[in-house]
Amino acid sequence: VKTDINNVAPRLGIAWDPKGDGRMAVRASFGVFYGSITGNEWNTTADNQPFTVRQSFPTVFTLSDPYRNLPGGVGPFPFNYSPSTPRFTLPAQVFGPSLDFVWPLTYQVNLTVEKEIGRNISVTASYVGAFGRNLAAPVDNNYPVFGPGATAANVNTRRPYLPGTIGAANVLSSIFGSDYNGLQMSAERRGSRLSGKAYYSFGRGYEDVDFQGGGLPTVQNATQLAAERGRNSADRRHTFVLSGVFKIDYFKESKSALRVLAQDWTLSAIVTLQSGTPLTITAGSDRNLDGLANDRANLVGSPELDHSRPRGELIEGWFNTAAFAVPTLGTDGSGGRNIIDGPGYRNVDLGLFRDFTLRGRTMLQFRAEATNVLNIVNLSNPGTNINAPATFGKIRSAGNMRRIQLGARVSF
Repeated sequence: VKTDINNVAPRLGIAWDPKGDGRMAVRASFGVFYGSITGNEWNTTADNQPFTVRQSFPTVFTLSDPYRNLPGGVGPFPFNYSPSTPRFTLPAQVFGPSLDFVWPLTYQVNLTVEKEIGRNISVTASYVGAFGRNLAAPVDNNYPVFGPGATAANVNTRRPYLPGTIGAANVLSSIFGSDYNGLQMSAERRGSRLSGKAYYSFGRGYEDVDFQGGGLPTVQNATQLAAERGRNSADRRHTFVLSGVFKIDYFKESKSALRVLAQDWTLSAIVTLQSGTPLTITAGSDRNLDGLANDRANLVGSPELDHSRPRGELIEGWFNTAAFAVPTLGTDGSGGRNIIDGPGYRNVDLGLFRDFTLRGRTMLQFRAEATNVLNIVNLSNPGTNINAPATFGKIRSAGNMRRIQLGARVSF
């Protein structure tokens, strides 16, 4: 891979006070940011033949004699690399970066208007955009061809280049992209007794392949890359967070017993509301006979159901399972990536603290903290494998319920 020497990354920022009174600001910025790739990705050549053996064996004979169906019936292990006599286990799985590989980059842009209201409150509204380009992912340039007589066992004999000699030929290609557009709004109040902040975001993120699964992303069909375009797997359309701290010191001048009981308490809370993350409906088996069980289901109807139904109905059918079907053998699933949303998330955390002055600078703080203090049931995602009817479309777990912990802290 050629050394990239033209990675110029300009940044431009503008700040404007329209009235000149320091109470309103308009800010805008644009920047180009070059990224990198993981060591795992850059090391793909050394992680495969002839330097090491890392490949699938779809024609296992038996568990006690798994390699009998390989050429010569000989297994690849133990394996030792020798530069003078490189050794290949056929069909050899190879991997390496594309010769025209270029470094990934992101175009980032934002426009913000911030306004002070009164003495203690400020509000902000922002447009935020991030557009990734030249993102890297592997593409199998020796993807098997489906035809008459195709089975899951003869994948390597259906490859276009040197069938039976070269298996998967993955090339790390910097040809993918991602796009995010979002509206971000916030309001903040500062004060000695009461302070808080509210934050809301509305946005959508899309990407050409699923980069969120960890490791190297895989695709349903390496010759149909356009079908992989979909929502980011971590995309939440709506997010709202409200946090506040209230210090109770209204009774510090009182001489009654109320001062002893009610003084020096602090109450804090965090409220979080989020829409669900997107889900992909899978076929649960290798329907296109390419040796990978990552196929999606066919979309044959509308998957949407009313999510305001009683909880008992929701957990037995979060989406319309009849809207999906198993693809015909030898075909790809027509359903896209991340086309339905899972359950949303609602949570309230609460903290109550009391400070006691002991001697000098020594302070004792009593702490009572509760997560999910309202005991809200947050349903987990439903089953998305059409090949598992016992769980398909059904929800069988939920998030943590209320938890309370008590503690004390001494500061000196």
